[in-house]
Amino acid sequence: MIRLFAFTTGSDLRLGCERDSRLKDISAAAAAQFGRVALVDRLRAGRLDELVTALEQDKPAAADMPAAFAWLPPLPRPGKIVAMVQNYRKHAAEFGNTAPPAPTWFAKLPSSLTGHEQPIRIPGWVDGRVDHEVELAVVVGKAASSIAEAEALRHVAGYSVLNDVSARRIQKDDREAKLPWTRCKNFDTFTPMGPWLVPARYVPDPQALAISCRVNGVTRQQSSTAEMIHPVARQLAEMSRWMTLEPGDVVATGTPEGVNNLKDGDICECEVAGIGLLRNRVSRS
Repeated sequence: MIRLFAFTTGSDLRLGCERDSRLKDISAAAAAQFGRVALVDRLRAGRLDELVTALEQDKPAAADMPAAFAWLPPLPRPGKIVAMVQNYRKHAAEFGNTAPPAPTWFAKLPSSLTGHEQPIRIPGWVDGRVDHEVELAVVVGKAASSIAEAEALRHVAGYSVLNDVSARRIQKDDREAKLPWTRCKNFDTFTPMGPWLVPARYVPDPQALAISCRVNGVTRQQSSTAEMIHPVARQLAEMSRWMTLEPGDVVATGTPEGVNNLKDGDICECEVAGIGLLRNRVSRS
């Protein structure tokens, strides 16, 4: 399996791949062969599969990773992030709610993204709970407008892991005032994503994946994507009726029950089986 990731050694965006637990820098070789480094550019050009096939054949040549680097989200600045509302019944029930009967979503802003092993920074003035929410992230690879559910998965480039960090007191205030949820979901670093983009060819069924979240080694969320009310294909089809989903867009597919508060110093690990483990330390200041 080839898993792709983005990283930086300073100001430069770099591209890497993981295979057999080994990380390699493919930035220079991929740019020379394909003309682009950023995954989002490759998606928009329709050339992700070409890259993955070349990597499976050990082309282009890969270089060793630098001694020091910082993880980025696989798509550091996607066009949009669309996140499902209460797509697991038990998650809706833990807040005393009934899940919406049809797919319903809100927006997360690209500026809220952060990468694997990067801190989740909670401003000190934000009071009340700030919760983790592990989610399967779907990356769009082919433009989708008014598509049928039966063809929706053909528009998926790959999958990642996402943590929809949520400031609950702010969310409660805005809901009671009948305002959008934008504030509580979009502080800088409130959308960790990664480490990898796993190409769709390696995920035959996105509804058969174990999903979990651990904080300081203690399991808080544990479920399966089979428990989604609206499966990935239905989400994409319904969203595409209302907007065009474009290559590089991200869909956060909802979180299972067990969300809870994050405190300063906590280590939050979000995992989707076969997709990856996303780890972030919490910093409140």
